[in-house]
Amino acid sequence: MKFYQYKKACALLVTGALTAGTAVPAFAAETKQAEETTELAAEAPKAEPMTLEEIQKLVLKNNRLKTTLELNAEKVAAGLNAIDDGLDELRDTQDDAARARRQASQAASAGQAGAGQVGQIGGILGGAVGVALGGLADISGGLLSGSVKTASAMEDMVDSIADQQRDVLEDQQKELKNTKQDLNKTKEDWDNEALAVTQLLVTKTVQVEKGVGLLSQKQALLERVCQIEEKKAELGFSTPTDLSGKKLEVSQGAKDLQDAKDGLTLLKRQLNDLMGRELDEELNITPPELTRVIETAPAYSEELLKTATDKNYKLKTLRRDKQQAEKDSKDTTKYDGQIKASRLDMDLADVAMQDQQANIANDLKKKLDRINAAAAVYQNKKDAYAKAKTEWEQQQVSAKLGLVSAVELQALQLQFEQTEMELSAAAYDYDLAWAEYNMLMDGTTLDIYDTYKAQLG
Repeated sequence: MKFYQYKKACALLVTGALTAGTAVPAFAAETKQAEETTELAAEAPKAEPMTLEEIQKLVLKNNRLKTTLELNAEKVAAGLNAIDDGLDELRDTQDDAARARRQASQAASAGQAGAGQVGQIGGILGGAVGVALGGLADISGGLLSGSVKTASAMEDMVDSIADQQRDVLEDQQKELKNTKQDLNKTKEDWDNEALAVTQLLVTKTVQVEKGVGLLSQKQALLERVCQIEEKKAELGFSTPTDLSGKKLEVSQGAKDLQDAKDGLTLLKRQLNDLMGRELDEELNITPPELTRVIETAPAYSEELLKTATDKNYKLKTLRRDKQQAEKDSKDTTKYDGQIKASRLDMDLADVAMQDQQANIANDLKKKLDRINAAAAVYQNKKDAYAKAKTEWEQQQVSAKLGLVSAVELQALQLQFEQTEMELSAAAYDYDLAWAEYNMLMDGTTLDIYDTYKAQLG
């Protein structure tokens, strides 16, 4: 089944230019108005933060893909009902034809008896009247016999047409039943995938939002350093090249910050869309807790592969296709060319199953390797964070003693918070690695999840 692609909405880029000039009343009035607007915005209540579990519940309830799958399931059910009605109508038509033949046969039998009696009377009477009555009896018998043959021929024709139409309807019925089964599996898979997709988007949003905060602090630091460089240039302690470099860093930092904000807007719009909310509705998220215990993945084994293979639905559909082809190849009513085509379908199904089994084995190995790689990165980030935290505490003490300037302390704080953000990113990635493995082992198709992951990557 083809999945529709989600459209990404584009966030509006707001740019502005800062100009310096002499203060005038109009400028003062605009400044005062802007301050009042800012105060009102600050007083406006913020939306309550949502947890990952709360967002997942809304996604499962309101996303459009689920609605699309349910509508398709209803459409298939309607098609199956229509086929049932068609088959019932064919049976009724055949019953009517058989009834007409029986009635004609019964009428002919009764008529033949009556004609025989007329013939007997004609024989008794003799003469011209007898001859006339005998001829009438013969004609009546012939007509009655013809009506029986006509009714029988009509029944045969109706049966032939009905059999052909029944074959077509039963083939359609078989396809729709398979489609219904596939749709039910897709709905089941999407419920599992929706949880993972939401987890992926939520953790990415939390990371980007933290990144925006760090970039904002970095931008403030760059602007402060640039101001210091300007003072140094005024005093002759800095060259124009140095000052130009600092201004370039400020400009690039502003661009990076805006890009991050735009990315954050897009992520939140995607989550709102999945939850069935307005695209630009305010969305605040409580960061998910970090996994405390790090575990290695189970070792790759034939038993593990068998579990994954037995649960794989695509492999089941290939086996189903082969069984159908095998059944068609044994149908003696088909032409030789059709039987040969069915046998070729069996061979193609065998090749496809071999490919799928190889894919399952490779995917399992990749998922296990990904868990172990993510676990190693997570452990390294935990160690790095513990070391950075100790150093940051020491640097704060040094700052109180006047050994570190305010600007240097701000830069060191950014470095520590960056380390903290990398730790949470590694933890979330580790959790997702386990989620991907569990979905594979449960037989959940990862098509939609992989699409989202590729887009975010």
